[in-house]
Formats: sequence, C-alpha cells, structure tokens
Amino acid sequence: ALKFMCDTGTAFAGAMSIDFGAQGLPLQQLASADGYKGAFNAIGRLFHACSTGWPGPEGAPELACEGAAPGMQPATPRKLELADLSDGPYFNIVELLGAEDLNHCDMACRLTRDLNRSNGGPWWALGKRDFVGLELDGDTIFDPSEEVAAVAARAAHGPLRKMVRVDWKSRYTRFHHEVKMFRTPFVGSEITAVQQADEIAYCRHKLRTDLLSADTPAGIYLEVQVHANPDNVSLAVVDFEAGGCSSVTFSPDTGAVIRERKVREAPRKVEGTYIQPLSTITTGQGFEGSMGLYLQGGKLAFFRKHVERATEDKPEVVGHWESTGFVTDLSWAEGARLTPCLAFRDIGDYHLCTTRVDTEPPVKMLSNKLDFEDSVWRSLDWDAGEQDDMDM
Repeated sequence: ALKFMCDTGTAFAGAMSIDFGAQGLPLQQLASADGYKGAFNAIGRLFHACSTGWPGPEGAPELACEGAAPGMQPATPRKLELADLSDGPYFNIVELLGAEDLNHCDMACRLTRDLNRSNGGPWWALGKRDFVGLELDGDTIFDPSEEVAAVAARAAHGPLRKMVRVDWKSRYTRFHHEVKMFRTPFVGSEITAVQQADEIAYCRHKLRTDLLSADTPAGIYLEVQVHANPDNVSLAVVDFEAGGCSSVTFSPDTGAVIRERKVREAPRKVEGTYIQPLSTITTGQGFEGSMGLYLQGGKLAFFRKHVERATEDKPEVVGHWESTGFVTDLSWAEGARLTPCLAFRDIGDYHLCTTRVDTEPPVKMLSNKLDFEDSVWRSLDWDAGEQDDMDM
C-alpha cells in the first residue's frame, strides 16, 4: 500500500482539490498553508513528498547542476523514506492489519518492527481491541496505564507517574497465549485428568465487569471444547476475587443455569435459584461438544453445541449452536472481577481444552435485554445441617 501511494502520489496530489470559498485549492497546497497544518500535516507531507521529493536536512551540501548559474544550484530532493510517514499515514495503514500480517510486517526491516511495537502503534491498538475487559491473573489489563489512570482518578492522587516503556508485541503475545490457560494445579489450556472430586479449574484470565458494563458495547466470549467427559462438567463464573461467595453455573447436559450464594461454611448452607432455558440432551451420559459463555453489557449468556460420538451403528452427529440468551445480570456479584472456571463432579480421564477467548459469540444475540424475569427462577436452597438431621 505504501509503494502504491508513493508511485501514484504525483497524480493523486494534483487531482485532489477541496472547495475553499470561491476557489478550489489543491489538497497539497491547502495542507501546507499555515492555518491548516494541524489538520492536514500527515497527509500533506505524504502528497508533497510523493510529487516533489523530500528536501534534505538543513545545512546539507547542494549538488551542482550542469548549466545553472552560480548561486542558483537547486537542492537535490531525496526520496521519501518510510520513517517520514511514521507520524501519520504509516500507522493509519498498519492499524488495519491482523496479528499474522503484522508479524510479516515486522520481518520487513528493523524500522517497521520498532514502529509496530511502540506506544500507540498497531500492536498496542490490536491488543486493546482483542483483550478489552480481560485481566491476567497476577497482572492487570492489557494497557496498564489505563488502570493506573483509573486508580489515580478515583483516589485523586494528582499527577500520574510516568509509565515505563512497553514492548507491545511481546505483551500481545503473552496475553494471546495465557488467556486460554488454566491456573495450577492444571497446566496450559488443556485438561486430561481430574484427580479430586468436586475439583474446580480456574481460568488464568478474569472478566472486568467495570470495563464490560452496560455503558459499553464490548463483550468477551469464552469457549471450551469437551472431547471426553466420563462424568459431569459445568461452566461457571465466580466472584471470589473480591471476597464474594456467589457463582452462576451452566450445565450443558441439562440446559440449566444456577445462581448460588454460600451463606454458611460449616455446616454448609447455600441459597440458590435456577432456570432451564434449554432442554436436557444427554440423560445418563456426560456432555461432549462445545460450551461457551458471553459477557456483554453487564449481562451473561451461555452456549452449547452437542456432539454425539460415533458408534458401530451410526456416524458422529454434530449439533447446532444453542443459546440460553441473556439469562442474568451481574447484580449477584461483588467487586469488578469475575473468574470463569470449570466445575467437575468426580475424578476421571477428561479431555477438555479452551478454544476461544475473543469478542464475538458463535451466533449473533437477537436481543441485548434479559430474556427471563427473576420471577421465573425457581428456588434451589441446600442446608447440610438440615440434611444431617434428616439422616439421623
């Protein structure tokens, strides 16, 4: 794109004009006018350089031109360089590229590599788009300066401390890799065995509800593929990071969504409600396929796509995506951080992996409103003390 702009710059700059009063001024001339340098500086420099060459630095020796009178030797224009475009057109172009194309651009030369990973460059812009509302465990959001600015504004601490320089490509690579991972005792983005009953596998990322509130259109979608499920696994979000004791759990086999709050630790007492937006599909066997959750506008939705394993009598059957719709808001949660997790009922040789953490669900949401009122949720309370009394 840059080569095309440079090759055709002369014709393009001469052809473009803007009506200014009763006089049509070429854009190249308008850009160089003192009153318009702020608005047209970058594109004006580009068109002027493409059509006339770029003057050398001040004090550079002028080259003699045969046949010219003494004192009339013109400065030899130098060719436009990529670095001359770094304050405008270059960034406008590369911000349209994805991660794979930016990697190729980085390999072109050292200049593009340094420009791309600089503050405000394309790797920074891409990370802000891809990881909006995500925070890594033990770290913060993709652009730490926004977190520092928010904290300083709330605390009114005055001027912000200058942020250290960040290699935005390295930070993008780290986020891209780690947002799909689970915390210890699990390693990486894949789980192949569960060794304790009622095990919980927490994701390495957290959902920032203050950045994914009703005031912003941004959303986060998490998808987990279930290849082998000997018993039962559910997808949930919890508010434990802020000291809360509540959760919302989606059971892909029954199609139910459960909201729970722990009232007492010992003997254990839990208050809960549930709703069943989807039908039961795997009676007597563990769910296999894909399940996902979507947080957008301060509301939660869940998804599933069931896969029936092939047998001797029939081939594998892949179902279609189903959604609960937006089933609940976040009024149950404490704090601004939710942690996605997988809940296993029993030990066994499972096989699950995180396949997606991005901004779009597998099917478009038909409505951004809650699909169910609180009145249709059914009670699901559980008290271990009462259960013990019944057993005696």
